[in-house]
Amino acid sequence: MLFTLLLIACNSTKYVPNGQYLLNRVKITTDNKSVNTETLKSYLRQTPNQSIFGLFRLQLGVYNLSGLDTASRWNKWLKRAGEKPVIFNEGAAQISKKELTKEMINRGYSKVVVQTIEDKHKKKVNITYRIITGNPYKIQNYTMDIQNDSLKSTLSEKKDPFLSSVHSGMNFDINMLDQERVDLTAFLRQHGYANVSKDLFRFSVDTTLQNLNVNAALKLRPDLIANDTLDRKVLTRKRIGRVTFIISATTIDHSQAGVVNSSHEKLDSLWYEGYRFLFNGTKPLFSCISLISNTFIFPNAYYSDKMVEETYSALNSLPPVKYVNVVFRERANDILDCFIMVTPDKNQTFTLDAEGTNSGGNFGMAGDFTYQHRNIFQGAELFKFHARYSYEALGSLSNLFAYNANEFATDVSVKYPMFLFPFLGKDFKQGIRASTTFTIGYNYQIRPEFVRTLANAGIKYTWNHEHVSYSFDLINFSYIYLPRIDSTFKAIYLTNSSPLKYSYENQLIIQSGFNINYNNQRGNKNTKNGLTWRMGISEAGNLLDAACHLLNAKRDVNNEYCIFNLPFAQYVKGDFDVSYNQLVSRTDHLVYHFALGIACPLGNAKIIPYEERYYAGGANGVRGWSSYTLGPGFYPNTNGSIDFVDQTGDINLLANFEYRFKMFWVLEGAAFSDAGNIWTIRNYDFQPQGQFLFSEFYKQIAWSYGIGLRMNFNYFLIRFDLGHKLYNPAADDNNRWVTPFSKPSKSMALFFAIGYPF
Repeated sequence: MLFTLLLIACNSTKYVPNGQYLLNRVKITTDNKSVNTETLKSYLRQTPNQSIFGLFRLQLGVYNLSGLDTASRWNKWLKRAGEKPVIFNEGAAQISKKELTKEMINRGYSKVVVQTIEDKHKKKVNITYRIITGNPYKIQNYTMDIQNDSLKSTLSEKKDPFLSSVHSGMNFDINMLDQERVDLTAFLRQHGYANVSKDLFRFSVDTTLQNLNVNAALKLRPDLIANDTLDRKVLTRKRIGRVTFIISATTIDHSQAGVVNSSHEKLDSLWYEGYRFLFNGTKPLFSCISLISNTFIFPNAYYSDKMVEETYSALNSLPPVKYVNVVFRERANDILDCFIMVTPDKNQTFTLDAEGTNSGGNFGMAGDFTYQHRNIFQGAELFKFHARYSYEALGSLSNLFAYNANEFATDVSVKYPMFLFPFLGKDFKQGIRASTTFTIGYNYQIRPEFVRTLANAGIKYTWNHEHVSYSFDLINFSYIYLPRIDSTFKAIYLTNSSPLKYSYENQLIIQSGFNINYNNQRGNKNTKNGLTWRMGISEAGNLLDAACHLLNAKRDVNNEYCIFNLPFAQYVKGDFDVSYNQLVSRTDHLVYHFALGIACPLGNAKIIPYEERYYAGGANGVRGWSSYTLGPGFYPNTNGSIDFVDQTGDINLLANFEYRFKMFWVLEGAAFSDAGNIWTIRNYDFQPQGQFLFSEFYKQIAWSYGIGLRMNFNYFLIRFDLGHKLYNPAADDNNRWVTPFSKPSKSMALFFAIGYPF
């Protein structure tokens, strides 16, 4: 099918009328190396049809598959899914030429010449816009001549001065000068000047100098200097006066200072920590502290746009809040009174889901129930109760892992919209968007091989600052108890050297962890290229081990410290993950990804818990291998089967490169290459050649490549990836480089997944 579309795409002039031309290629060239032609493409009024790798116009090919019968549903669908040919338009080319000329003049090249070169051949035309820039005007001197003492003082503050992007020696670029006004306005509005706007500033330019030099000065609008009343209103710093919360399900008339609502009912009033609350009934719908903790507009502080934006974001994220409106009213002495109108949402919801499952050929069913109360203690606390029951059946009893299984899991959590931690000052708690979550859970599994219960409880803190979010697991307590284990299962899989051993014996895990997540596109719509990274560190059992040493506690027969006769896990783990999404064109992206993780067992443990170990391969890893079939190191997988036990490790290294492109309709394509592997910290007998060694690890990095097909429905994405091994470190020395399409069943892997891999 794809090959057919590519052939049809070659006949791209099927729907090009006689005497007209398909816009085949548009190119911008310049004689000035300092001009980035990529930044000029947005000024073109016509661009060619979208292509893949700059070669194949697949969307145009789909359009050309349609026939002439306009009543045919098939033809209509093909035209909707594809892209009609872009017919060259002389008028659009002339507009493009004018826009390019205008932009280059704005950049300081007043003598610029833009030539349009047309190359027509067989109903196709290639257009080249050749730009001859000439010498640009340069700024010889730049000054900020602002005749206002208050503004001067603010702009030159030592701790936080305004940093100008315009300087002597740069091109006389009107775009940069305009951006200077934007930056200056944003700076002042962050420092109390609530009424400042971009159009209050003007540039005075002297072009009478020789050698294409100009002098530029930024000044205030003349009418501001001449009018004292206007000057005082616009160019004075505003302080926040009274902050009033108005909590009502009905529309509030803030022009009446929030005293009455639309039904003319009186609102009750309450003062708390310097904030005023107006509400219906005997008490507010939310606790005062929950609203104050998520408000960044502080009485007696200078106004700033940032405090308003963060207040909107924080209050709207509260579970029981439907929407928020913040308004200001100016009064004497440059004071702004703030009214924050909060409209509540429904408090309680529940969901009930049923699903069918297929795990390794075993069919089953599961049911989920979730109940949420968004304001359980009247403080915007989110209470959540979740329960799940699953039943899995079918399979031969002669196979140990073919079973009938029952599992019941439940957890309860309460999320507070504030930092609940002792010894923290009020200013710190109020200055960040934070939440505290308490969780308790229980899981009960019944299988032919074992019966296992897992109980856990934890306290977690999360908070945000601009593009960065933080999470801190103060404590995560897990207790594993197995009342029954099948003797055959134990003899085969739970030997003393097996990493599964610690997951199938009674054990305590007391863990803490800290994570940082960065996303440059959070709250920034102007960023084209996306950068995200995550860094985390966690540990378990180290404080317990230190306490046991201090108290001279005795070890058990396995030379392990125990708490309440239960051994505890001890390790430290660190992870780093970064991805960069580079926009190549309107629809195409280059995505780079790198991940590194290290988990090291300590003191009381010879191996880290199985759940904390890494595996290689899979839909989000090195896609030439299925999950649990790669590594660690040179460890040989003789039959290519999945090995959940031995093909896990303590060190993870992964690098990915992916080119994503739009095809047609909801279909997207991808070409990718992956490299990586896992290793063990120690030399385990059951994982020969798996230990990480600096002298060997680079020889053990697996490499694969492949193609992908995705269906992007906006709200979710279905992904099919086909990976092919390129370098297999587990193979014999002479067979590590894999010949394309040799033994496809062993050299290729197909994945079905939801969402992008990174």
